Amino acid sequence: MPTARTFPFRFVRSFIVFFLLCFTVAFLIMSKREFDEVTINQVLFHMQLMRDNIVTMPGDFIHVFFWHVKNAVLCAVTFAFLRESAPKRQGRAGVPFAVGCLGLAALWYIVPGTFIDDLFVVVRYAVVAALFVAAAGAAGLPYRVYTLVPRALHWLSGGWRLAVLWLGILAYGMYYVNFLTFFQEQAVIGDFYTEGAYVDPRKVTVSGTGTKNLIIIYCESIEETFGRSDVMGEDLLAPLRPSIEEPDLRIEQMPGADFTIGGIVASQCGIPLKSISILSGNLTGWALERYLPGAVCLGDYLKADGYHNVYYNGSSGVFSGLNKFFLSHGYQEFMGKEDWIEKKHVDPATMNTWAMYDSDMVERSIARIDELMAEGRKFSFVLSTMDTHEPGFLSPPCVDEGYSENWAGYVKCSMSQVERLLRHIRDKGWENQFVILVMGDHQARMAKMDDVDLKQVKNRYVLCSLQRDATLKPVRSVISHFDLFPSLLAALGFSVEGERLGFGYNVFSTEVTPEENYLARLKKRVLSHSKVYESLWLPEYAGREMQ
Repeated sequence: MPTARTFPFRFVRSFIVFFLLCFTVAFLIMSKREFDEVTINQVLFHMQLMRDNIVTMPGDFIHVFFWHVKNAVLCAVTFAFLRESAPKRQGRAGVPFAVGCLGLAALWYIVPGTFIDDLFVVVRYAVVAALFVAAAGAAGLPYRVYTLVPRALHWLSGGWRLAVLWLGILAYGMYYVNFLTFFQEQAVIGDFYTEGAYVDPRKVTVSGTGTKNLIIIYCESIEETFGRSDVMGEDLLAPLRPSIEEPDLRIEQMPGADFTIGGIVASQCGIPLKSISILSGNLTGWALERYLPGAVCLGDYLKADGYHNVYYNGSSGVFSGLNKFFLSHGYQEFMGKEDWIEKKHVDPATMNTWAMYDSDMVERSIARIDELMAEGRKFSFVLSTMDTHEPGFLSPPCVDEGYSENWAGYVKCSMSQVERLLRHIRDKGWENQFVILVMGDHQARMAKMDDVDLKQVKNRYVLCSLQRDATLKPVRSVISHFDLFPSLLAALGFSVEGERLGFGYNVFSTEVTPEENYLARLKKRVLSHSKVYESLWLPEYAGREMQ
């Protein structure tokens, strides 16, 4: 055994080495599982956001982080003990060491608590097995077995092997955070936002005034594919056909617009929603105090023109920061699941596990639209359907009408409720007073829809029907979410200088059109690192007025 004088120093030294190794590996595993794809620019910018008190880590992630710290300490103590405390002789001299091994083995079941990571279970089995081998050896097994674990730890943590291990972890860490891609973008490719693809709305003059009211219906996971009988076996969009025969627009989905809040931000602000922090697009919204304070979006223009802007949502308004986004960008009314329950407008017992049923959402939307029309002021009304969110739900009226309990039934039922709202507008004779956008928020995210493997389907487009003045003819049929930002303003009667906002082009303009490969370029580079994009989140832009 080491002398009493050198043992504490050697143990502490081994503990520090093993802790750094264990925690580095644990942190990489944690970030891989808990966060979105992490890049070095996300880490750097996340530090900036935390410094300026714009983003804080959610409590769940703090809990997971300290769980990994705690277990890295346990791992380091175990390895340091095995490496430095093994006695030179077996028998009675090895009894304290054997007792120590068994005590550490017990701690591996006590310290982690009730939360267990799958990989940790495998690691625990391996470490506890090593502790039992060492304990059994100290109690009298052959010397080579007895010293197997300490010798292995000495070999691993000594000299050049330790350096190679650290270099391996460092190389993987650089690969994991896409360091080479970051360097290439910074030093070679440049900032995509400054190459003419992006037009900053803060520097664009939007003139004129809105002459119509606006309704936007974001249909959860609804794509044009659902109307293809050759793919789905039937036209699942049939309930919508009285209002939407064959839309003359279709949306090609872009990166950063492939989830609900991303599709909403892309269509209203002309930009993707990407992970500027180490949190994913949805989780970022939970942690932020302000949502895109430097961006100018559709609601900002409408509010400045005297519109009263309303957003109705049947699911959580806190999830993904939906409430922060809308209330930060010109919307005076926001209703999410929490608001419906708090104001006692909806009995939670009448909701499904995810949200309010679409039938109830449409009922309340019709009532609020009627009130706004009676008030006689300009307004925009936005709502999101939810029955087609995984795992799929069937509104009670559809159950009574015999709709099937599968994806075909969920889609047809949800579309029948959307059609009920559109039919109400027609029955009231209000069609000419509205611009109405019915669109999917993004493509369906489920791998299979009943018996159809959606991943094998080619030419998938997000549903897009824009009802507007018949004189407005689109110059192209395939657009992106981004194009809806300037196109909606044009449909309402505004004039957009240069016909562009963000990454979007006014689809009704014959004067300014994107180059032929524009959508392909967007797909490839729209999520690239950009200082311009980062500036949209920085606090110095929070109070900037629209130009």
